Amino acid sequence: MLIGAAIIVFTVLNPPSSPASSPSTQGPDHSETSVRQAAQLMLDTYASGSYGDFWDMWSTEAQGLIAREEYVRLFQLCPQRTPGASFTITKVTVTGDNAGVQATRLSEAAAFDFLFESGSWRSVPSPDLRREYQSKTVDQMVQERQAAGACGAAAATPPATPPATPPATSPVTPPATSETAPPATPPATSETAPPATLFMG
Repeated sequence: MLIGAAIIVFTVLNPPSSPASSPSTQGPDHSETSVRQAAQLMLDTYASGSYGDFWDMWSTEAQGLIAREEYVRLFQLCPQRTPGASFTITKVTVTGDNAGVQATRLSEAAAFDFLFESGSWRSVPSPDLRREYQSKTVDQMVQERQAAGACGAAAATPPATPPATPPATSPVTPPATSETAPPATPPATSETAPPATLFMG
């Protein structure tokens, strides 16, 4: 009996320790507010055209997909079609060291992934962009984006055509009057232009 009582007293005085919780998934750094602030800063950096600074906010693994100078060159050759247009975050989901952010830009919606790494939230490119960076050169990506009409005016606009000047001599055919002239063909409107790309990289 004395032995059993001693075991009971020892157990009460020294209860089994509970498993330690992982510190990486607790605290203010993993709150929705923290993710929202970090994501907004990154999206604002991208929207402003500071592509080198935006690349600096990527995860370590993502930075290995494309060099910083090549990423900057990508947007020098194929800039955004809507530079400066801001993103509005609509939803944030945090799961441990991973977070998903939904945002809109000019009425278009997109989803973004983030990873908590080395004490801060870092941007993770989408699977499609990751495959593109791994399998294509910058020149190939630029060529494809230009063909798809996804580049901004600096890369996609053809050189300006000089205004037509009347010939030095009178034309053989008299100019058509307003009564006989065919209706002018209206210039192409924005409805025929490809839609603006929300996020290219």
